[in-house]
Amino acid sequence: MRQPDAQLRANHRPAALIPPGTHPGHVVVVQAPPRSYGGLILLTVTISAGASAVLIAAAFAFQTIAAAAAAVVPTLGGIGVTVRLAKNKH
Repeated sequence: MRQPDAQLRANHRPAALIPPGTHPGHVVVVQAPPRSYGGLILLTVTISAGASAVLIAAAFAFQTIAAAAAAVVPTLGGIGVTVRLAKNKH
């Protein structure tokens, strides 16, 4: 028996749990069901996906705002601004 509650799961009642003067056949051991982690895993995956979606939406919004600001600046003061993506040099 490897688990601490394996003896109870096998319906073996330890003598320490039976009150004195009680017939062992009349003792009923009630156990809670094993914990399910399905809900917690689903909650974690949902939060992770939501956070990823928010970060992607924020990146697109920042890109749009930067492009709009680069288009507006020349009309305000005659200064030219270009938005360039970084290029890898090999």
